[in-house]
Amino acid sequence: MMKIEKKLILVVDDSPDNIDLLSSLLGDVYKIKAATNGERALKIVNTEPYPDLVLLDVMMPVMDGYELCRTIKNNDKLKHIPVIFVTARTDAHDEKLGFESGAADYITKPIKPEIVKVRVRTHIELSVARKELEQSANENKEMLDQTLVGAMRVVSDLLSWANPAAFLRAARLRAFMVGMVDALQIQDGWQLNLAASLSQIGMVAIPMDEMRKYSTGQGVSVKFLNLFKRQGEIGGRALEQVPRLSLVANLIANQFQPLPAPGEYPAEITKRDFYLLGRQILKIIIDFDHFLLGEKSSGAIKKMLKDPHYDRPLVETLNGVIQQMSWIPCALPPNKLLPGMVMDEHIMLSSRPNDKMMKGTVLTPAKVGELILALDREGQRRLVRVNVPFKVDKDGNLPSIHEMQEPFLMNKPVQSVSPIDLKIVEPLLIDIYEYIQDDSPLAKQGVAKLLVAVSGTGAEDLGRKIQQKVDMYEFPEALQLVRELATSVRAKID
Repeated sequence: MMKIEKKLILVVDDSPDNIDLLSSLLGDVYKIKAATNGERALKIVNTEPYPDLVLLDVMMPVMDGYELCRTIKNNDKLKHIPVIFVTARTDAHDEKLGFESGAADYITKPIKPEIVKVRVRTHIELSVARKELEQSANENKEMLDQTLVGAMRVVSDLLSWANPAAFLRAARLRAFMVGMVDALQIQDGWQLNLAASLSQIGMVAIPMDEMRKYSTGQGVSVKFLNLFKRQGEIGGRALEQVPRLSLVANLIANQFQPLPAPGEYPAEITKRDFYLLGRQILKIIIDFDHFLLGEKSSGAIKKMLKDPHYDRPLVETLNGVIQQMSWIPCALPPNKLLPGMVMDEHIMLSSRPNDKMMKGTVLTPAKVGELILALDREGQRRLVRVNVPFKVDKDGNLPSIHEMQEPFLMNKPVQSVSPIDLKIVEPLLIDIYEYIQDDSPLAKQGVAKLLVAVSGTGAEDLGRKIQQKVDMYEFPEALQLVRELATSVRAKID
């Protein structure tokens, strides 16, 4: 069997404790090298095999992180290596310096393990995609396009682990864009579809709680407002080094920039520059999605038709697309699946050929539980491709963003009075209680089983709160909730 070589990550931090933390977090998946100063880091990064990614602290003696990053990016042999700053400095000026020095991303301390893993994996996937595309430069255009879109779809799917709220928004935007591209019969529309799919990739820099607040109409905290406004720039910078993605990267980087005024571009859509048309459509669908936070879709469309900054024919096309929509394709973590979704892939539930969940299957509470348990038994931490219902009402209005996303983001429980089977729930609570006390990641698997056991009961809401805390490794809070659930169902756990 061919041995698959692990990707190499260089961790640079003047604190050994911080290096130990990141090494223990990533060491099972990647090969780790460490340096406690810039001079030593440069020796390592200039020696083959070159690192596939650098995790870099800002504050270090002699040579700080900014200088080290600039040195790496000024070297033609090394400039393709993604650099992620891991620092406690969160001031907007510090972030600006980081990105200006060539960093691909910015992670603030104290770090959240799952977010670090996803961001590291995202940037390594981007780097791999770039290398593979360079090696495939002599292949035909169609094959390159398929490879590129496939690789970028992986990056988009990773967003669903790092920031579900941002991923769900990206899924809506892609659905809008696909409809617009089809309605307008735009040639090479895959670039616009890809831009919509990846338009929120910069949101990995924003904490999930902040994105959840935005997605439920509460706005973004002042502390993160500047970062929110710059998420397009962050995403565009991450993609600009990928061959054949310069147009997509520019569309994403400029998604918040003002559009040209009427009269500054041809009135006939078919005569417009491709990049300009892409910017116009992306801006329209992003702003439309934002308006949905506070009003119905019909009100949002009316507001945009009255605003001369939006091209009227494009807004009217979007309105026609909305009326025809019924599904949004998504790739979701198993614990985000809900009844009513429809499978968009075949999944084997066991080693028996006939024991599978077929594409087109409408998920019920029982089928969601069956799928979660099957993936758990196989030890598969993967995304499931489904179609999410997305329909207008009798008046032609979409539901509000809050209504659409509440089940995913707030884990709204299904109203039910089903009884709780203590014989099943009690052993699960005991296991989860022990895992949490040991700070073990196995707590996540235990909670997934618990949610199946309490699905449709009065304990489901509390079970999902436990899941939220465990997913964020907030074990003390999770432990208290486990005790609360055990008390409510009269289970003995300690």
